[in-house]
Amino acid sequence: MYLLEKALEYIFVPSCGICGKLGEGYLCENCAKQMEKYTINEINNLRIQNKKISNNSNQFVGDIETMHIFKYKELIRETILQYKFNDKPYLYKTFCEFIVKNKKAFDFIKSYDIIIPVPMYKTKLQKRGYNQSELLARELAEKLEINIYKDVLGKIKNNQIQSSLNKIERENNIKNVYKLMNSSKIYNKKVLIFDDIYTTGATTMECARVIEKAGVKKIGILTLAKD
Repeated sequence: MYLLEKALEYIFVPSCGICGKLGEGYLCENCAKQMEKYTINEINNLRIQNKKISNNSNQFVGDIETMHIFKYKELIRETILQYKFNDKPYLYKTFCEFIVKNKKAFDFIKSYDIIIPVPMYKTKLQKRGYNQSELLARELAEKLEINIYKDVLGKIKNNQIQSSLNKIERENNIKNVYKLMNSSKIYNKKVLIFDDIYTTGATTMECARVIEKAGVKKIGILTLAKD
């Protein structure tokens, strides 16, 4: 699908993913201004719970830096839901155009060596046809010239949908869902985990707990929107 989309770019004029306007790329100036109203660019530091500090100087021991670009409401919420559930994978280009022009987000992403999208379980991926986090992460990696690895973090359990659970239930539901693979690829590297929506942080923090076992230098979390 990705290669086909790249080929089609040379044939068809890109249109704004929000309003459909032609000739201004995948995000027109007016819709960019509307999206700007929901921008928070919130950056915080979190600590992995129950972490055992290692004497290995190359192992990650610091806080996790998190950044959320939008508030998950109104226009942004509607667009993300369209992107995820209404078969509109092309909207990753619209979000990407906004992000690469956002200096704070641009600088945040560029401070990492590798971006890893939160993976989907195989049956859910087959049903939807695409991983929305992976599509956007791949485009950001290409535009910002950093590596993206899809074979380092795998989802090995088809757990219950997180949005239907409370905070405690989410934390329990996400345990032992992800598996570290090919850990040598991220050893002593600065790794950025990417997901679409941040609510309690249970999913991305569980990914961080798994990834830090690879002996990474730094871990960050980037999400499109914070609920």
